[in-house]
Amino acid sequence: MIELISTNIATYGPFFIGAMAMLETALIIGIIVPTEITIIAATALVLEGHLNFVTVVVAILLGATLGDSCGFMLGRFGGNRFLYNKRHLTRLTWRKNLLIYHDRASTLFGRYGILSISCARMIPFVRTLMPLFAGSTRVSYRRFLVFDFLGVVGWAVMGLSFAYGVARGWQIGMEYLGTFWVAVITLSAIVLFLFFKNRILGSSSTGGHLSIGLTGNVAAGKSAVAKCWSGEGISVVSADELAREAVKIGSPGLEEIVSAFGKDILNADGSLNRKVLRHKIFNDKDARDNLEAILHPRIWVLRDRWTRERLNEGVAITVSEVPLLFEAGLEDDFDVTVLVDAPEDIRMSRLTSGRGLDAEEARKIIASQMAPEFKRNKADYVLVNDRLPEDLMLSAHEILDQIRKQPRSDQGPSSGRIRIDMHLHTRASFDCLSDPYRVLEAAQNRGVQRIAITDHNCLAMALDMAKEFPDSVIPGEEVSTAEGIDVIGLYIKEEIPKGIPAKEVCRIIGEQGGIVYLPHPYARGKGGSGRYAEELVPLVDVVEVFNGRLHPGSLNKPGEELAARWSKARGAGSDAHTIGEVAGAFIEVVDHPNEPALLLEALATAQIRGATTPWSVHLASTWAKFRKQFPF
Repeated sequence: MIELISTNIATYGPFFIGAMAMLETALIIGIIVPTEITIIAATALVLEGHLNFVTVVVAILLGATLGDSCGFMLGRFGGNRFLYNKRHLTRLTWRKNLLIYHDRASTLFGRYGILSISCARMIPFVRTLMPLFAGSTRVSYRRFLVFDFLGVVGWAVMGLSFAYGVARGWQIGMEYLGTFWVAVITLSAIVLFLFFKNRILGSSSTGGHLSIGLTGNVAAGKSAVAKCWSGEGISVVSADELAREAVKIGSPGLEEIVSAFGKDILNADGSLNRKVLRHKIFNDKDARDNLEAILHPRIWVLRDRWTRERLNEGVAITVSEVPLLFEAGLEDDFDVTVLVDAPEDIRMSRLTSGRGLDAEEARKIIASQMAPEFKRNKADYVLVNDRLPEDLMLSAHEILDQIRKQPRSDQGPSSGRIRIDMHLHTRASFDCLSDPYRVLEAAQNRGVQRIAITDHNCLAMALDMAKEFPDSVIPGEEVSTAEGIDVIGLYIKEEIPKGIPAKEVCRIIGEQGGIVYLPHPYARGKGGSGRYAEELVPLVDVVEVFNGRLHPGSLNKPGEELAARWSKARGAGSDAHTIGEVAGAFIEVVDHPNEPALLLEALATAQIRGATTPWSVHLASTWAKFRKQFPF
């Protein structure tokens, strides 16, 4: 890539540099190729005497300013229709990444206002979308141009300074040290950069996220609001969508429903006949309660997984469309609740004329739901849908704007709940240098009240910390078994030797009154790539369904499916080996005394949160092993 850019710069000179700086934001190629590569290549050519420094600077400033102006105009006259039209921008890049970067730009703009235009210029990818986003707001072009140019100047100074340092350092190194030592120093610098970036900035804490619970009685218009927000790039999931996944062919949920209601609820292809099932439960409260007891926990787990996946993508706002949000007592699962409401006569009309129901059936459906006035008192925002669809869309946009402006700093769980990082390490592990007091302090500073210290084949440190902090530390040990996989014992009292069979480890943990916790069951190496998962799962109490250090992160998913298949409690942990990783993954549960039986009880309604750490964290573990073998 850099060779191709250098060739074009040498051929076309400042014109190519200015064009690249312009196209980054004018045609949004910055999502794929940031301009910094062009700046580094141009600076190297300046130092070699092939280009004039002043012309390079002018080309960068003019190109970037012109590109930002084009992006602004595109946003002003095309707005979000351009951003999310599959026939336009999404042909040029990945739709998922686009939504993530747009949401970050939206967050920045909501937090810092007009000053964010200057700030965004310093952030790769976000600056690419900021002109579009600013153009879709009411900011005047004149104000935009002033603050944008300030940002362009700052970005150019930083970029050129960095590029000069890199290029000049390379020249000096080649002159005095030679190719080999320059390569060694460069590689070492990259490793150190990744290491310290992870130590200082690498916390994968899930703060900064805002979850919205969207609800409303039948025919009130909540689905229309969900569709409107989805069109603006907000991640939305519906309970109906999750319910269909929970009862897909071959799923444990469908098998349990068939067992409860008979095979006549199935279609010829083995799928669920929702109409037949609905007829069976509509006038039978016990049958309806039985169905909800089967479906609701599964839908809850699927929604929890979906939210965690969005968090791992960096999405700032998620919306869950939940018809029975208040009836099921789920309001505390969300940061904000929004109720879409409409007068009963309007909803009756929509059910009869729009959905073809007779008046009696429509009346029964409306009567079976919680009265809207109770929901109004519980909701944070109420959106009344008693006018034209255009009015509903306008109100939906206004409420979303208000929600976007809310602070998103994660100060911890809601009242009556706590967060627990169920799997992390201290310096007692052979591949970790973290001081246990700093680990606990970091967790609590990041909103996690309790941690499980699970050092490799060592229990002493965990027992000492648990004795000193009985409410905040769960003592544990991650045992390396004869099979080469790991099994964790929580709340154990005596250290378990490494190298004994995994089943025997499970038995010993149980004898000590502890909790058998199966970490990263499908990890390569330490999890045996899942070879022992089915064999061990009957013997364990908790399956780790999210491990922050597991790469690729997709290997967490089969662990969650394993827990669902065997109806096992779900756990999560950062598996932190550095301070920066602590609290990167955790469970949120009802507050309870620090005892094994009560933890297992609380895990029945655990929310799993976490983000996969950068692969570079493993460099820290390697460094820790080296330091402990050679303690210089």
